[in-house]
Amino acid sequence: MSEASCPLARRFIAVAHHRPEAPALLGADGELIATRRDLVAHGEALAEVLAEHLRPGVTVALAVANAGGLVPIFLALRLRPMRVALVDAAAPLEELVRSARAVGANALIAPLDRLAQLGVVWSDGDLALAIEPAPESREIPSGTAVFKLTSGSTGTPRGVALSVRQLTADAAQIMRTMDVRPGDITLAAIPMTHSYGLSSCLLPLLLAGCPLAFPTCALPAALVRTLVAAKVAHFPAVPAMIRAIATLPELPAFSDLRVCLAAGAPLAPADAAAWHAATGHKVHVFYGSSECGGITYDRTASPVHSLGCVGTAMERVTVEVVDESGEPVPTGSEGRVKMHSRAVALGTLPPSDPVVLRRGVFLTGDLGVLDTDGRLTLTGRVADVLNVAGKKVHPDEVRRVIEAVPGVSGAVVIGLPDPHRGDLVAAVIAVERSSRVTVRAVLATCRARLAPHKVPRRVVLVDALPFSERGKLRRDEIVRLLTAPGGTPPRE
Repeated sequence: MSEASCPLARRFIAVAHHRPEAPALLGADGELIATRRDLVAHGEALAEVLAEHLRPGVTVALAVANAGGLVPIFLALRLRPMRVALVDAAAPLEELVRSARAVGANALIAPLDRLAQLGVVWSDGDLALAIEPAPESREIPSGTAVFKLTSGSTGTPRGVALSVRQLTADAAQIMRTMDVRPGDITLAAIPMTHSYGLSSCLLPLLLAGCPLAFPTCALPAALVRTLVAAKVAHFPAVPAMIRAIATLPELPAFSDLRVCLAAGAPLAPADAAAWHAATGHKVHVFYGSSECGGITYDRTASPVHSLGCVGTAMERVTVEVVDESGEPVPTGSEGRVKMHSRAVALGTLPPSDPVVLRRGVFLTGDLGVLDTDGRLTLTGRVADVLNVAGKKVHPDEVRRVIEAVPGVSGAVVIGLPDPHRGDLVAAVIAVERSSRVTVRAVLATCRARLAPHKVPRRVVLVDALPFSERGKLRRDEIVRLLTAPGGTPPRE
């Protein structure tokens, strides 16, 4: 096993040296895919090949599914080391390229069929490396190891820059708070290209050797199968998974499960109660952000939480609720959630306001209330950025894609409340009378240019958008149009 300059890679090499035959990656039925030694060897081999095309220190956009080879590729890139920009594995090519350019990356690693139109210089099975013309240079924060890609305030891709120290701090805080142990097998059902999956699945493997088990898909029966067969102890989930599994009849006993949590979208108390009734296990609410990692966690044993309650501050995290001037508000009063942690990001591209993000401090866009026991209850959001199952969507980005469809004269995109996903993306679209624009055509364009979670789930076509006498859009009328019968129904 070779030495590595990246502390993350060095740490996993040390973990593998201690117990080389311990499992690292498991299949859907608990079968061994790779030991720790195997994973290091695979990562080192890939690093040698990639070094023929990429120099150390470059930024590489990585858009690979969990079971599609993400772990060894990530390890290979950090062995050199190269900066890794994690892009939604389901993002269409156009969004993948935009995301890469946003962080100054001209190297992209993704499935071969997605990169076929670009300059592919290497492929191995289903994976490929493409090199694009050099994008506009970016001033990258010193020490950046990983970029998390999100949608910024304008709807364009935004990179959250993190050092190894911040990544390590977040993973350590999560493991310590939730009592996740080195031998605990984790069900890797959430994408590790997203903040939640990176901190809860990939980093515990690299830092402590926690094995990952990959289900065949996210369908509830497939998740149950792997929970049992792989003897999963740690299940980071999203509320939709919790809800779907709880509805299955005659569930087996999850006898090895110790830590089950839900994040990414609000968990309805009724879904938490249904999960507990069906499995006998508590599902813990977890709240965090790409800019700072984990913020709060529900440590209680109560099977049901109150609506909006997301628990108390994580280990080594401080949470405040502040007013517009940044001063703490009295206990029980609503304000903006502010947190202090070693895991707060170095910065963002484009740069964030230092009032919002600075060393060790992040002022979230969420509103909340702290009680006398330090429990945080979220009450709303400050900015008009939608939260779709934990992923950010800016309405203007979706609107611009819709308005590019021939025959569309204007569009309004908003979020409708959804008890399970947070927000539901909805659009009212004005079409020219002579055009043949259909809902199907609009959705096809959106699917081709946007990640799946950004595609509207409710659409209404109108002759003209509703404006007031003052020339302002009538939001009440927009909501009425979208909630009246006739829009496309939500798709689960």
